[in-house]
Amino acid sequence: MGVHNVLESPSLRTWFLGLLFCFTITTGKVEAASLELYGTFHAMGVIVELEASDDPDQDAVAAVEYRSGTEDYRAGFPLSRVAETRLVGSLFWLEPGIEYDVRVVFSDPDGGLDGAALKSSASTRAEIVIPAPLQSLYVHPDGSGNTCTPENPCSLSQGLSMAQPGDEVVLQGGTYFEGDMEILRSGTLEAPVVLRGLSGQEVILDGADPAAFTWEDQGGGLWKTEINAADPHLVLAGNDRLYPYQSLNDLQDLSWGISGFYADGTDLYVRLTGDGDPNSEEMVVSRYNQAFLVEQDYIYFLDMTFRHYGRASWAKALYLNNASHNLIDRCTFAVNDLGIGIKRGSGENVIQHCEFYDTTFWWPWDAVKGGSQLETGGIRFYDPVNGRGNIIRRNTFHDYFDGFGVCPSSSTALTNETDVYENLVFRASDDGVETDGQASNVRIWKNTFHDVLMGISLAPVYTGPVYAVRNLIYRTGVSNSDYTGSPFKFNSGYAKSGPMYLFHNTCDAALAGNNGIYIKAPGTWELIYSRNNIFSGTQYALHNYNETQPIDLDYDDLYTTNPDEFVYWGQGPDRHMRDLVTFQNLTGHEMHGLDKEPGFVDPQEGNYSLAPGDDLIDKGLYIAGINDGYGGAAPDMGAFESEGSKGDFDDDKDVDGKDLAAFAVTYAAGTNAISLDTFAGYYGMLL
Repeated sequence: MGVHNVLESPSLRTWFLGLLFCFTITTGKVEAASLELYGTFHAMGVIVELEASDDPDQDAVAAVEYRSGTEDYRAGFPLSRVAETRLVGSLFWLEPGIEYDVRVVFSDPDGGLDGAALKSSASTRAEIVIPAPLQSLYVHPDGSGNTCTPENPCSLSQGLSMAQPGDEVVLQGGTYFEGDMEILRSGTLEAPVVLRGLSGQEVILDGADPAAFTWEDQGGGLWKTEINAADPHLVLAGNDRLYPYQSLNDLQDLSWGISGFYADGTDLYVRLTGDGDPNSEEMVVSRYNQAFLVEQDYIYFLDMTFRHYGRASWAKALYLNNASHNLIDRCTFAVNDLGIGIKRGSGENVIQHCEFYDTTFWWPWDAVKGGSQLETGGIRFYDPVNGRGNIIRRNTFHDYFDGFGVCPSSSTALTNETDVYENLVFRASDDGVETDGQASNVRIWKNTFHDVLMGISLAPVYTGPVYAVRNLIYRTGVSNSDYTGSPFKFNSGYAKSGPMYLFHNTCDAALAGNNGIYIKAPGTWELIYSRNNIFSGTQYALHNYNETQPIDLDYDDLYTTNPDEFVYWGQGPDRHMRDLVTFQNLTGHEMHGLDKEPGFVDPQEGNYSLAPGDDLIDKGLYIAGINDGYGGAAPDMGAFESEGSKGDFDDDKDVDGKDLAAFAVTYAAGTNAISLDTFAGYYGMLL
């Protein structure tokens, strides 16, 4: 590979031209610039702010490297320019509670910042440790008094009123028909306020009215009752949510073809398909808007179930408003209008090991869009969210319209620093997860999505960058709609998206008539950059009819089970490009891509590891900061490294033991200690 070939990619040409110049480590040229580091548990945001005079033509680029302790620096993935004076990036696969040294080295073809550097150090966030309580307050659904002991528990409201920082409120088993509660005091890191279900007992906070209602026959399958709290938005019959029709006429006609209800003040009407009698069903009617309004910090919710919160607008079980450093762990959110809502200055909250579910998966897609107000899913970031560093990890979401959403429409924070990882999402009739909105340094890794219409929605992601790394997405296109699916969604009629990076994702459409990846219009973006992904379809491997937008595709496996098609591409001379060579010649994309049937171990059982000897093993591209710990001769394509992986890091991948600055000086000085191919590979940009 020569220099000319390395610089053929328009999206990377400027980066390489700048990096080939000699530079030294100095801070003199960027004295007014700033470097911010923001650590989460396993990642770190890197944010550089320049003065406009530092780089007036905006062609400088920034490499990043990092280390912990006295180890050699290793390269991270380069920063992305997201504004005239701002460059942003992320470090991955870090260890919690560790300090890292970070330096950003600039290269600038016209001088200016060339050779300048910024250095700083910061720690990742330490894992949460819950200290022994100072006091345990025991509560029970039938508790009274203020003793709050295991033998004489008090009421939940009494226990909450007494709780001080460092105390725990222990909920004994039973159903608490309570809601709209507040917590009076914040905790601290050393002394949180803990609310936990008693070990081995089922603890349920229920937003429904426990009263028994008598339903009167109105004729034509319509039934009516009078309820105690006006404007319910959640009604169930036999454990299934009823559709909230927008008018009594629509309910009478069952205009969407599914059972439903209509509320007029305290008059509640229902009609069930088959004209069933609600008096013979177990009916649930919501009474509370939310379980807790949380406007405090260091409140920990552990081991309890929240269900049936759905009265009036914007209902949710937990509402974190200007609330930070809170923990929701091992909880279940069952059939609420929304599980957890996050707003305003709420940051560094952790939601983990929870289950979120509803019963709306098979509702008609258009019905949900037609005024149901139930596109929310399990978690939603309201507009605005100015807090940073929220973590959503190791949860399960299922039987929703959208699984969950992690970005507000707007934010005053420079970056989100939101991490979404190791979650399982299935049976979502629209999007598995939505990053739609303000999304800068949003990182989505090692999640599994299956039986969804779309896996990850990036439609749009304002500012960027957003990273999707090592996710498994299969059986897309599952929905009660006429739409085909895709592992990623980019199309929107809103403002332009920032850069989006897709690395090492395994995507298998599986169902008939679906594409390996589908790029629709309308939609505008700065860049879609794709490397080492498996895109396996049953219609097209790749269907793109928004080809005017910047896309950089290479080192991916494109495959379809359809023998008559391969790629459908925009308005080209032949939109049906029926083989890889034709696609390469006509578009210049996937020059190192493959068209191989992936040899998954057992896709029927969800095992999408590559079988030994598969054609996609050792066929990926080394990307610094993304797949450093690969095993074998090269990284494997897709989400899973087959064998020999040394973990997320590999210290042996440093170039001759040299750090970025020393190596760049050596190369530019003409010593040619290593080849340009190795040089390019070191930064993960080998073309």
